[in-house]
Amino acid sequence: MCGFIGYICKENSKRKDEFQKKFNFYFEKQIYRGPDYQEKISLKKGNKIIQVGFNRLSILDISNKGNQIFKNDQFCLLFNGEILNFKSIKEKYFQNTKFNSNTDTEVLFNFLIKFKTSRLDELEGMFAFVLIDLRNNEVIFCKDFTGIKPLYYLMNDEGIFFSSDANFLYSITDKELNYESCKFFFQFGFTPKEDTLIKNVKKLPPSSYMQIDLNKNHKKINKYYEIQNQKNINAYDEDDLRDTLLNVIKKNLISDTKTGIFLSGGLDSSILSVVAKKINPEITAYTSFFSPKNKYEKFNKDVQYAEKLCKDNNIKLNKVIIDEENTYQKNLILSSFQNLDEPIANLNFFNSFLQSKQAREENCKVILTGDGADEIFGGYERYQKCMTARKFRFLSTLSNKVNKLNSINNNKLPEYFYNFTNFHKFEFLFSKNFQQEMYKLSDFNFNLPNNSKKEEIINYFDLSYWLSNESNFKLDRASMFNSIEARVPFQDISLIKKYFKLKFSEKIDLFNLKKPLKKLNIVPKYINNRKKHGWFSPESFFLRGYLKEFFLDMINSNENSKEDIFNKDQVLKLFENHLSGNYYKNQLIPILTFKSWYNNL
Repeated sequence: MCGFIGYICKENSKRKDEFQKKFNFYFEKQIYRGPDYQEKISLKKGNKIIQVGFNRLSILDISNKGNQIFKNDQFCLLFNGEILNFKSIKEKYFQNTKFNSNTDTEVLFNFLIKFKTSRLDELEGMFAFVLIDLRNNEVIFCKDFTGIKPLYYLMNDEGIFFSSDANFLYSITDKELNYESCKFFFQFGFTPKEDTLIKNVKKLPPSSYMQIDLNKNHKKINKYYEIQNQKNINAYDEDDLRDTLLNVIKKNLISDTKTGIFLSGGLDSSILSVVAKKINPEITAYTSFFSPKNKYEKFNKDVQYAEKLCKDNNIKLNKVIIDEENTYQKNLILSSFQNLDEPIANLNFFNSFLQSKQAREENCKVILTGDGADEIFGGYERYQKCMTARKFRFLSTLSNKVNKLNSINNNKLPEYFYNFTNFHKFEFLFSKNFQQEMYKLSDFNFNLPNNSKKEEIINYFDLSYWLSNESNFKLDRASMFNSIEARVPFQDISLIKKYFKLKFSEKIDLFNLKKPLKKLNIVPKYINNRKKHGWFSPESFFLRGYLKEFFLDMINSNENSKEDIFNKDQVLKLFENHLSGNYYKNQLIPILTFKSWYNNL
């Protein structure tokens, strides 16, 4: 796991010195993504300057032989992530090739030289990379199947800029807001899959590669794999699922450094913990709870299950306390939160950040998490709601909820289930100018599958939008701020290919979620049979106490006076209503996180 940064501009550019200065600044600022080794190189091709930098977090082959940047006379590779099947690729294609290291990066370098973009779908793992081809004047960007690793870029008349986070690119622009992305964020609590909140600063979408012709400064984005085009699967083999899951977890435990697991006490992380313990007896689990316990009792239920599971399986458990009275801890969390390059309306970031911090302090560099299992195997109650409404359609005249869910337009399903600061309902929270910009915009078009059941449609949205831009984004930043590599075994492409398009009746019924995982009986019944709980933070309570002062500081501050987004008086009035016991956290959290990001832009 690493971080990279770079740009390509004309040698006679008037902003050449400015670009170099900003590159150097953000290269050093990005060291948290890879504190073990740093390298910068300058290249020249014709009238163009190429400047790239790399920060390494050493996981595989931690010797100096594994240090990037990998390059030869024609190619230069910047790579963030892990190619988990690099050994099989090496054996399949490069038996007669001499390698200088035991890293996946060197295997990937040779693989890309041999095949360029023709066999990207053979890669397994998490990856974002940039390959510079000097001979053909071409640059190739690529991102993994579910968008686990970040890759941002900016293209304009002055050059091409790219990075593992967006801050460097923001600094190149005039920081003009992308209103369509803003509307998306306030509705869904995260940013779109191809755009940021700043105009022209882009994200490469999952399962995609981009080719840039340096002669014409022209880009073309293609899909190397389309999840939506997978064939429907009517049944599965239980033994095959067990074997596939075991192999996936084994792959994700490959590391030359200490490895741990984030254990929530739910089904997915419990399966990982039990299986990983058999493979690596020294594995350590990390969980968290809120203090004081009596105040946050309903948010600490998962800890009891995590404790019992670890005791029954002899797994070492490290419990991280999120203490509302610990000022140092609070300042640390809020400082990292304000350093996010994109806002996110999910305060579970706090849990992941502090667990990552604790793991790093114990010299752990790799963490496994259960993220992605809900999307692949059907783990959300909204899928049951869609299925129930469809099966009981005949009750539409008696139930408003059944009637509404059955009659809603498929393209509106995401807005039905993801309802944060719906602009039309809460327009009074925004400035008049911002309201005018919002009314100019058309409805969202998610390119959702046609002729599918509603549970399948919202499931596709979850995998294609939420997983990459909310869940994976949150985990990447929370872990990488602490120089930790977070791996997500359930997002392995072998599981996606076999089980994402499995018939939904095989995944869920009116009473059970994630049936295939439960039928494996890997974990005890007290985990297997418990009701879906989710890993929640006491956000409403936090706004009334823990974050009250921070919220007021953010709303009252005017550090970025370029544009007024909110109607401050109305926001404070809604905040007072929340303090009085009303429930407006879904509207206030996006406002808080946006303002925290915008103030520091």
